[in-house]
Formats: sequence, structure tokens, C-alpha cells
Amino acid sequence: MKKLAKQLTAIFTAAIMTVSTAGILVSAAEKNTSADTAADTSQTETPKYTGWEPCETGWLYLRDGVPYVSKYYTDSLRIDGIHYDFSMYGVCIGKYTDWSESGKRYYQDGVLYTGWLNKDDGTKQYYCLDGYPVTGDFQIGDTVYSFDKNGIYKGKSASAVLTASCAEKVSADSGKILITVKHSGGDNKEYIVCNPEKMERWENGKWQKCGKPFRYAVDDIGMVIDGTDDCSPNYATAAFYPNRYMGGDMPTGYYRIAVPCGESENYSKTKKDVYAVFEAVPAVELKPSKEVFLTNGRNDTTVSIIATVNSEKETLNPEALASSLKLEIMKKTVLGWEPCEDNGYSAGYTDSENELEIAVEFPAEAGYYKAMINLGGKDYSVPFRVTSIAPIPWLDEYSLKNNDISVSFTLYNRYEETVKVGTDLINLVKKENGQWTDMQDKAARFDCIEIDPAYTALDADQKTALTFDLSDLYDTSKLTAGDYAVWIDGAGYAEFKLTDKETKSGDFPFAGIKAGDVKEIQLIMQECGGDHETKVSFKKGEYFDRTLDHLRQLKFEKAYEKYSNDKVGFGGFEVVVRLNGGKKKTLSYRDSDAVVYNGGKVYKCNWQVYYALKDFLIEDSGIDKDYYGYR
Repeated sequence: MKKLAKQLTAIFTAAIMTVSTAGILVSAAEKNTSADTAADTSQTETPKYTGWEPCETGWLYLRDGVPYVSKYYTDSLRIDGIHYDFSMYGVCIGKYTDWSESGKRYYQDGVLYTGWLNKDDGTKQYYCLDGYPVTGDFQIGDTVYSFDKNGIYKGKSASAVLTASCAEKVSADSGKILITVKHSGGDNKEYIVCNPEKMERWENGKWQKCGKPFRYAVDDIGMVIDGTDDCSPNYATAAFYPNRYMGGDMPTGYYRIAVPCGESENYSKTKKDVYAVFEAVPAVELKPSKEVFLTNGRNDTTVSIIATVNSEKETLNPEALASSLKLEIMKKTVLGWEPCEDNGYSAGYTDSENELEIAVEFPAEAGYYKAMINLGGKDYSVPFRVTSIAPIPWLDEYSLKNNDISVSFTLYNRYEETVKVGTDLINLVKKENGQWTDMQDKAARFDCIEIDPAYTALDADQKTALTFDLSDLYDTSKLTAGDYAVWIDGAGYAEFKLTDKETKSGDFPFAGIKAGDVKEIQLIMQECGGDHETKVSFKKGEYFDRTLDHLRQLKFEKAYEKYSNDKVGFGGFEVVVRLNGGKKKTLSYRDSDAVVYNGGKVYKCNWQVYYALKDFLIEDSGIDKDYYGYR
């Protein structure tokens, strides 16, 4: 037993060392309070952490120790070039997809969007360039589309006789861009194409002057494109030298090159520019190949970084890089960036000759990292997150007055790869005087904790539920009310509360119900409009026990004075507990807004309870028994 305690203490100590940056979190409100308290009590102010930090429901982003909280639904935060959306509680919802708060720019998956965009149920159509809707006449392919001053497509378009195009993406250090001018045919007119003489940059939704055109010399030589009457196209090629025009490399962004064209018969009067639009991208781009996540809480993690060469001047030679490539992994802590010891790295070509994959293995925890890479004599910084499978509690609070205390969590693998998570309880900890204390020596029953925990594999987008019987593993009479957490290997700490309050039947309508009194538990989902119902019932077994345990913990909030039945049509679900002898108890949930108990009083519905129960049912009309019982 002593040996076991020492092993668990070592595990707990290793995990608790980084609790300030990647361990157990409290709410955003508690974070703000603790940060203020620390500022008042410390003689020398400790640096406050800025960066990603995992929490029990996802990720927070801390700025000087305080979670960023969204005030408006369009209030996103830009982090390392990606815009993220956060809830009013500070939890990251995902990469931002919506218009900016000002309504001027559109983001998709965290980056500024380029392409066609429908809005307001398709009644309004835009074409966005770097997030800004274009206005006026704008060429897309071989067609010119007309947009009003607000960027809304007017529904007018026409095939252009002359169009210009070049590569969609051009390296920022490019010395020469070849532009193809196309005569679409359909008339016999002859056109003269002159060499390009200016370039403009797309800024703030408008084309702006850039570079040093007064220093840029062009040859006054025209190329002739003959007209055709059978709609067969003819082409001419012109060249533009952006580094001469800009006096060096182009800043990344969108540009257009103007090519003067005109009818050869009356060229001086009909001269008109056609434009080739392109995006200037970095000469060498480095980014992680995919999101990095932990497959085991204490194993090494591998991150793969792809170096893509867009420049014709740069080359990737694995033999040369073997001696020159340098790499260091850094982790963000409250004290700043600190180096991580790695287990070596390797580099090799992908399927593309202009891409190099750099793989490095290092001992990781959930947190915020960056790879410092020297490639070909140049330094690059590649930020990335290491994330884990977040455990979601079925309930936030359990009563010590109950004879049996079982805590349940859902693990949801949101990633593209199969991951491994532990299924046995490793340790239980309690927050005491601001510190997390292991309960092993204080309350654990002899030989109850697994030394070699078992694991399960979670496929992509798969959920599983874990239940730990604290009454079986610990002497709950030795536990006191407070904040607790269990360690789930591969997912981290999962928090909950233990309370010493007696459960009251008025607050907890199912508190005293026993399994032997229940004949059947039925869940009924009403889809929007009430046109269709999905039903599932449990009479015994694992799902029956889990559902009943959950119902025992349900607590109602302040009663509504009245509730409109009009809202029922928007959908909801019912939980029907049929008792032996023919009686039943019914809860009718209405869109996370209200709950009707036994057809009588209406109570405010806790949204966590609503979604915890709703996830027992699938969203569509099919039945997937593997889903039931999972959150």
C-alpha cells in the first residue's frame, strides 16, 4: 500500500507542477478574482500567464492571467493569425465563421474569406476578397459581375472579350510574373496588348496605390491579338517584375496588375486596363500539419511541421538540411517561454517536391507551444497547441448524504485520429487552501486504485462515458464537502463538487427513487414543429442505471410565473419514469428554457441539465443504441 501511495504521489506531483498552465481550471469569474487577490497580496508581482489553457469544457485563452470573454456574438479574438470565437463564459467555441463586429469583413474557419458568399437565406450574394465584399464591376474568371456600393451582387454579368490572369498565388519574393491576356473570340476585332505598367494592393476593401511606379520602366511594345468569329480564344503573354516595382519583396496580401489593352484600329481612344488578380504568399511557409493532441497523459507527443516553399529561389535539400536544420520546442508558462527537452527530430520530403515534413517528439502536456526552427539559415517560429480530450461532467454536484456516489463523465474525441484514454480511476484530489490534495492516504480503501490502468480507443467523432464509483473506491464518510477532481489518463483532470446538504424532494423530485420501484424510463424527443418523435426506453441494464442515477440528481430552479405554450412547437423532449403500480413522473423540457414537472408547475431549466439529458437522444429520427447513455 505504501508503495502504491508513493507511485500515485509521484504521478500527482508531476501533473500538479504545471497546474497553473495546464492543470485544473476554475470558472472565469474565479480566475478574475484570484488574479486580483494575487496582485494585492504578493510583494513582488508574479508574471501572469498569457496563452491557451485547457478547462473542463474546452479551452480558455488567458491574457495576463484573465480569460478572454466574448461580449458580443461577433466579438472574436485573433491569435497567431487565426480568429477564434469565445462564449460569454470564456470557453473557445471554435474558429470564427461570421462577419466581423463592424460587419465589413467575413471570416471562415478563423481566416479572412475569399470567394462567393450567400447571406440572408441566399437573398443577398457577395464576392469577398480577403474578407471584404468587392464593389462595382469585378472580373471572376472570364466573366465580369456587377456589385452595388454595399457589395451586393446586382444579378448582372457579362462575358468579357478581354481578360487577364496569372498564377493565383505568387511568392512574395517573386522576380517575374507572367500574365496571360485572353481574347474570348466572337468578333473579328484586333487588339493590342501593352506591357503592364502598374500594380495595386487590396487594402481596407479598396484598391490602393503601392510600390514605386515612377521608377518602373516598361518597354513600349505592343502585342497583337487577332479577333475570331467562331468563339475560339487567342492569347498573348506579358511580363511584370514586382520586385522592381516594389523596390523589394511584396508584403503578403492581394494585388492586381493592370495590363493596358485597346482596339488596334483606334488604339489611342479605346485604351483600357484589364486586371490580373493574385495573392502574394510568403516565400517559405511553416505550419503544423494538423492539431496536436495527447493520446496518453504521460507519453511523448509528436508534432509534424510542414515547410512549403513557394519561392523559385529557395530549395529544400534533405542532405544539406541534415547538418544545418536546427529546432527547439518552447512551452508557454506563467514565467514566459521555457524550452522543452525533445527526443530528436527528423526531416524528409512529402509527396510534393516543394514540401518538407519536420517531425519532433517531446514530452508534452496540454498547453501552448512553439517550434523555433532554423531552416536554410533563416529563423522561423511556428506556434501550436497541444490539446487533450476534455472530460465533460454529467453533473456538477453530488451529495455526500447519498449511500452511493458515482461520478460520470463523457469523453468526446473531436479529432480526426483514434486516441487512447484511461478507463480506471488513478486518483481523487480535493482543493484545500487553494491547493489540490491527493485523497489516497486520507480516504482510499485498501488496494482499490489500479496501478496499471486499462485503456480504451476512441475513434474520430466517437463518444464514451466513464463512471467511477467513489463509494466503492473511497470511504466517503472521510470526505468533506468541497471541490474535487479525478484524473482520467489521456484527458486530464475532471472536476465536480461534493456537498453535505440533504437532498429535498421538492428540489430533487427523483432523489428518493429506487431502481426496484421503476418499471421503465422512457425518453421522447419532439422535433421542431412536433411532426416527428424519437423514442427510446430503458427497463434494465447499463443505460437504465446511468439514466436513473442522473435523474436522482436533478435539481429545479426558481419557478416561472407563467409559460407560453406557443414555445412547445419549437421542439423539446420528455422524460417519463413509469413506476410499478401504474404511476408515472414526467418532465417536459422546452428548448433549454423551461421544464414542466408532472404537468403542473413550470420551472426554469438549467441549460447544463437540459443538454445532459438531451444527449441521450440522437438528433435525427434514427436509433443508435451505442449513443444512449453518453453525453
